[in-house]
Amino acid sequence: MSAKRVLVVDDEKNMQTVLKLLFDGEGFQTACVDDGLQALALLDAGERFGVIMSDFKMDGLDGLGLLRGIRERGLQIPFVLMTAHGTIEKAVEAMKLGAVDVVTKPFTKELVLAIVSRIIKLESLEDENRILRSTQKQDELIYCSPAMTEIANLITRIGPVAAPVLLTGESGTGKEVVARNIHRAYAGGSFDARPFVSVNCPAVPENLLESELFGYRKGAFTGANQDFKGKVELADGGTVFFDEIGDLPAGLQPKLLRLMEARTYEPLGSGKTKKVDIRVICATNRNLKRLAREGSFREDLLYRINTFTIEVPPLRDRREDVPVLAEYFLALFATEMRKPIKGISPAALEILRGYSWPGNIRELRNVLERAVVLCAGHDIDLEDLPQDLRFAVSARRDNHEGGNAIEVVERSLIIDALEGAKGNISAAARILGITRNTLRYRIRKYEIEVDIDQDESQSG
Repeated sequence: MSAKRVLVVDDEKNMQTVLKLLFDGEGFQTACVDDGLQALALLDAGERFGVIMSDFKMDGLDGLGLLRGIRERGLQIPFVLMTAHGTIEKAVEAMKLGAVDVVTKPFTKELVLAIVSRIIKLESLEDENRILRSTQKQDELIYCSPAMTEIANLITRIGPVAAPVLLTGESGTGKEVVARNIHRAYAGGSFDARPFVSVNCPAVPENLLESELFGYRKGAFTGANQDFKGKVELADGGTVFFDEIGDLPAGLQPKLLRLMEARTYEPLGSGKTKKVDIRVICATNRNLKRLAREGSFREDLLYRINTFTIEVPPLRDRREDVPVLAEYFLALFATEMRKPIKGISPAALEILRGYSWPGNIRELRNVLERAVVLCAGHDIDLEDLPQDLRFAVSARRDNHEGGNAIEVVERSLIIDALEGAKGNISAAARILGITRNTLRYRIRKYEIEVDIDQDESQSG
């Protein structure tokens, strides 16, 4: 851990020895070098320290030169300047460059140890606070767009009541975060005041899902050697969040409906019903109305779970949120990786804003995590972003801003045909004289917004 490491920069070997013995004796890890150039070489090699104590006057690169080099690299390591040639001017200059303190030789061991101990204690406390702040924000909605502002306002109105909520939207848009904020409002503003239990429907094998949800009693089946509390019982008094509810097996749908209507369930092997007080929130990226028409999802269950329906928009429809989400993920990963990255360059931010984000917030998070790993400076720049992402934005600009006149015209014709066909892809394909699959390909290519489910229902 870098916070407990001290770097002594001094061309006097005796001073190096004294300070190393002093700091090591207090449990710190101390490294010593002879001048500023050697210190910068260590930092450039990836070494990190909780504090740097440097002499002012040294051959090669002096103390102020070292401090400038540290700041030019975007590093915020606490710096203490030691000098036997101190003047008020030099002390002021060091402070302007960001030095934490200036001490004049000769100094007492007690003074130096007190300064270093105080700095490292404060840095350790700040690290803990940064991590705590990051943890606290994990379940917060990060947004500035009108669309998400409307959702946040809706959460404040429906959150305190126990009515079921259905969250719809593409994968990766942050539906679980919305669910957690609804639960927080239900729990009176404190997330932990009531239990929140998440069930990922497609992640649990169908033959195990019932026991996972409702629990079982000892002897209910081979291997059931003791009673087991299911997620429903664990959520009593709070919220059960069913993620990807469209994948809930048909055999369990009547039991979920009973749970919601009567607030009762029956653990496997018990023969007795149990009553619970829970709120149910569901999420899906599938068209449940179509699944109900096809017979794979119960219509009565659909009506029961969607007392309130919130559609979480894809990131491409709320591009205003990209910068604030990117800044949040940057701070989160820079803190976790202990990297002194402070921001995103204008060129990189322009690429992030221009990308269509088919993977939504989940993809943005992965891109920022990768960028923080690769970034060698104090700002995320173009070279830290994936090449295919940069290429996609450039190609999109070419298509939409006249870089390829033929494709611009083709896109316009497709949009006109879709409007004339009221969004029906089959009818639009007939207008254009192409197959429906060809039209679908071009819709994806040009990122044209169209209701695919509406087309399928009309053509079916």
